[in-house]
Amino acid sequence: MAEALWDDVAAAYERSFATLCAGTTEALLAHLPPGARVLDVGCGSGHVAESLVGAGHVVHAVDPDPEMVALATSRSAADVRRGALPDLPYDDASFDAVVANFVLNHVDDPRAAARGLTAVTRTGGHVVATIWPAQLPPQATLWNTLLDDAGAVRPAMPRLAPELDFERSPEGLGDLLAQADLQVVDVGASEWDWRVRPEDLWAGMTGVGNFGVAWHAQAEDVQERMRASFEDVAAPWRDGDVLVFGVRAAIAHATA
Repeated sequence: MAEALWDDVAAAYERSFATLCAGTTEALLAHLPPGARVLDVGCGSGHVAESLVGAGHVVHAVDPDPEMVALATSRSAADVRRGALPDLPYDDASFDAVVANFVLNHVDDPRAAARGLTAVTRTGGHVVATIWPAQLPPQATLWNTLLDDAGAVRPAMPRLAPELDFERSPEGLGDLLAQADLQVVDVGASEWDWRVRPEDLWAGMTGVGNFGVAWHAQAEDVQERMRASFEDVAAPWRDGDVLVFGVRAAIAHATA
């Protein structure tokens, strides 16, 4: 299922999509009370947890992958444990605030996962979540062009059953939290420019998530054509030594 796409990809994720997902950090912090006891769920390699610690919060973090836990532990003073939604390794009502940054769009049962966020949030506490909206992001446009130009096959990707899925939009995310007995305060969008070195983007695209699934499904000659055309296809996004993608996430803030 979708969650399994994130096993054993920590090194490639750290140099690529971790920096993408950290782009919402400022928006997440804006919704948290000062000096809060915060849980970062699905913390990945720990960029958001590091910023939470730096902002003066008492930070705990959790991720299902042991390599991610190791990276997050080395990055900051956050207390990082291994665990996954919906059954987190914490007592009920343990936290003043819970952050789920690009987590609910990757779990096998989003509604059960949202209820897991509610369970560990104290009454009156805050839950802030982000997801990728349904619109195709520019880095995916680049990847699709590479696949098409190289004559690549399109493997089947993990998909949630329709009865488990939810609308991938700010409003859809808010509805998901409301179904988990949370009071939605506001929903909206967070927008930023993701700056990434081409070699780091390539590492992520050939190893992480659905990108990695597509890459590993290709024959060697197709992979070689993709490598050869990457610089040309990426040229519209190049700014000096980096690629720059204007990206957008859905964000929702709720209280327990």
